Amino acid sequence: MVNQFLYETKLSINKNITKTGNFNYIVYTIKRLKPMHTILVLNSKGGCGKTTISINIASFFACWGVQVALADFDKQHSSTDWLRARPKESPRILSVAAWQENYTIPDEAEYVIMDTPAGINEDELAQLLRKADTILIPILPSPLDIRAAGRLIHDIMQQYDDLPLKPRIGIIANRVRRQTKIYNSLKRFLSKLDLDFIATLRDTQNYITTTDLGISLFELPNWKKQKDLAGWCQLINWINYNKIFDVPEFQDTA
Repeated sequence: MVNQFLYETKLSINKNITKTGNFNYIVYTIKRLKPMHTILVLNSKGGCGKTTISINIASFFACWGVQVALADFDKQHSSTDWLRARPKESPRILSVAAWQENYTIPDEAEYVIMDTPAGINEDELAQLLRKADTILIPILPSPLDIRAAGRLIHDIMQQYDDLPLKPRIGIIANRVRRQTKIYNSLKRFLSKLDLDFIATLRDTQNYITTTDLGISLFELPNWKKQKDLAGWCQLINWINYNKIFDVPEFQDTA
């Protein structure tokens, strides 16, 4: 099902990426069938990495010349604060104060990344779901987060048949240390879901460092972000129906 975009692309990736850290590619053509692609980053539990994932997705597309808007639905304004700290020379990301009742999405936006608050109620969930072409649910490897995610997914599926866009739902294992028992517990939980498990993002100080500077993982030198790129390639691939990126082979060093 491709109801958002059709991409015609050509891609060039350095095959020695694991040795050199280079991440070079060229997207030659992009054709859109729909004016914008709305990506909802959602989890009712706080502290699971919604804002970090939202700002990094927005920055990814901005770095490669795509018009992207970051819609901050959280009254804490964390995404907006990050945008305000962003260096003037950084690739442009459009800011939307979506916590306000009357907000406007810029017409030029090709992607809209929606950063949502914790603790949303049933009515708020219904409104957000109706805005989404794609839903991303980050889950931390902890018993509390796994249980909370189970309740959220149940609530989403209760409303899914009534949604006009029938958005795709992708699960992200976030802040992961692979060689741990709790990560194995998370994988067992995800294997029981009839949803796409799209990426594993490792636990790293890179996100803390970049957020403080108003930049993203993708604006770091290649040698600093090399270990994180495999998970992000998988995530972006899934968002774009595997039309743009070939995921390079990385050593599993998380």
